[in-house]
Amino acid sequence: MTIDRRGLLTGVSTTLAAGAAFHAGAQVLPPAGYATPAGTSPFTPDVYRARRAKLMEQLKTGVAVIYGANAVESSAPVSPPFYQNGDFAWLTGIVDEPGAILVLAPTERTVKEWLLLPSRDTETERWNQERMPLGSMLEQRVGVQRVMRTSALGGLVTTLASRSKELRYLGPIGSANAPVSPVLELYGKVAQRVPGCAVRDDTGVLPRLRCVKEPRELEMMRKAMDATRAGHLAAMQQARPGMPESELRFIVESAFRRAGGTGLAYDSIVGAGRNAASLHYATATGTVHGGELILLDAGASVGGYACDVTRTFPARGKFTPEQKVLYDLVLEAQTAAVSKLRAGAYLEDLSEAAKAVFRKAGRIDEFTHGLGHYVGLDVHDPGDTSQPIPAGSVITMEPGLYLQSANYGIRIEDLYLVTETGAERLSTGVPRTTQEIESFMARG
Repeated sequence: MTIDRRGLLTGVSTTLAAGAAFHAGAQVLPPAGYATPAGTSPFTPDVYRARRAKLMEQLKTGVAVIYGANAVESSAPVSPPFYQNGDFAWLTGIVDEPGAILVLAPTERTVKEWLLLPSRDTETERWNQERMPLGSMLEQRVGVQRVMRTSALGGLVTTLASRSKELRYLGPIGSANAPVSPVLELYGKVAQRVPGCAVRDDTGVLPRLRCVKEPRELEMMRKAMDATRAGHLAAMQQARPGMPESELRFIVESAFRRAGGTGLAYDSIVGAGRNAASLHYATATGTVHGGELILLDAGASVGGYACDVTRTFPARGKFTPEQKVLYDLVLEAQTAAVSKLRAGAYLEDLSEAAKAVFRKAGRIDEFTHGLGHYVGLDVHDPGDTSQPIPAGSVITMEPGLYLQSANYGIRIEDLYLVTETGAERLSTGVPRTTQEIESFMARG
């Protein structure tokens, strides 16, 4: 439920070797040693080409610019990992090229898509890794019609806008106090130079397209769930009083890797006792004490696709009577919400169903966050939660109770694939009831 993390657990290189593993025979391969965009993308270029075509069918006219993420600057001795913007990754498959930009122009006669990459720095490449030069080989590799340098962005968009007179803004919407997004800043400059050019709001288009998962995306998410399941089971088997929270986190993430996980969907949360009542507690600096509940919110990723599961279980393997009452109340709230989960349902109605359970028990003030969110390439995938939930989407149901003064935080979070008639729980196999948890931990 926390910050998106698609960094590789295995340290796989994003060079030719990694790319060939995913795309054997599917693309023109570059000379050995070059770093290539889309080196770790899970699908072949035609998949992303079809997604861009679908987006352009929705837009019909105008010019759309989508910025990828920039590298995070740090003075630390270890460079922070790079995480690609989800929209950009979904449209291009490029997950390892900071500063890249995509330009789409549906009404252009021949060339309708451009990928712009930062200029090469040969001095930097001597220390890090050599990048491919511009040319047909790179265009075939990434599957985009034209590849240019980012220095050409202003002239390209101005030229295209002078013909279409429309700039299509795909998002995101920021708060009034946030910096103006690079796309809107660019559009403002172009509009000042192209008389009659208008900016149109299309911020709902990509969330609608990304919300409904393709079968190949669901396959990736099921693999991520397999790895996630292994991590949660390992934690329940090996948890014990006196264990540092950080050791339990290491056990979980090692199990992810052994079970096929290629990354973390987000920073794992392992909190025991009072620490479990802090929603985004990710430092894992405490120690597990006997009699405490352990809250584990952790998910693996595969091919960049996330998984998100939370379990709460007793350090000694058995709930106290009071803990069992509270845990069963959280499970009752989740069950009430899931009973209403199907295509066409509204998340706010599901949330009210869960809140009604807590309100009746006099615990409503201890439920301090939302009920759920969409999951996909991002652990918090885009989707308009004010609209009906569509079939084919994947969403979490995660009610919880938190009370620091009583030293507990209890959350149960499961992943559901929404269908026309109901929902499939993808996170089966991870003990969920108190009886299942105690039985499993007793065998550990």
